[in-house]
Amino acid sequence: MKKTLALAMFIVIFVAGCSPQPLPDAPTPIRTLYPATLPAVVTQPPAGTQVAGGEGTAVPGETGAAAVDPVVQAGEQVFETNCAVCHNLTAEAKVGPGLAGLFARDQLPSGDPVTDENLRVWITNGGGAMPPVPLPEDELTQVIAFLREATQ
Repeated sequence: MKKTLALAMFIVIFVAGCSPQPLPDAPTPIRTLYPATLPAVVTQPPAGTQVAGGEGTAVPGETGAAAVDPVVQAGEQVFETNCAVCHNLTAEAKVGPGLAGLFARDQLPSGDPVTDENLRVWITNGGGAMPPVPLPEDELTQVIAFLREATQ
């Protein structure tokens, strides 16, 4: 009798343990953060190319009426590397203001007139919401030459 009772209890426990169990509640979803993305970079045709046959079609090897100044060309690289994340060359703002017509403006945000030297100081020291960008002197000269050319 004891064996029968023990066997019955074993069968009940075994069957209960093997029967399908309810699934636990679904885990709480973790909020997904979207990855930060940098603004799209607009690329220009390489120096020494001329747009032919429609917009955006560069013909390698054909030079335009005026050759690109190597200082301005180097300044474009400096701008793309250090400035384009926050500034557009158009009037459209990104993180910082758009730079269209920069040298036609009366003053920098510091209140100083827009000159090469004042722009050099502004870039190097920063100001307002702009952090300092400690560029070597040659790169400062290049980026200012590029900005003078590109923001007209």
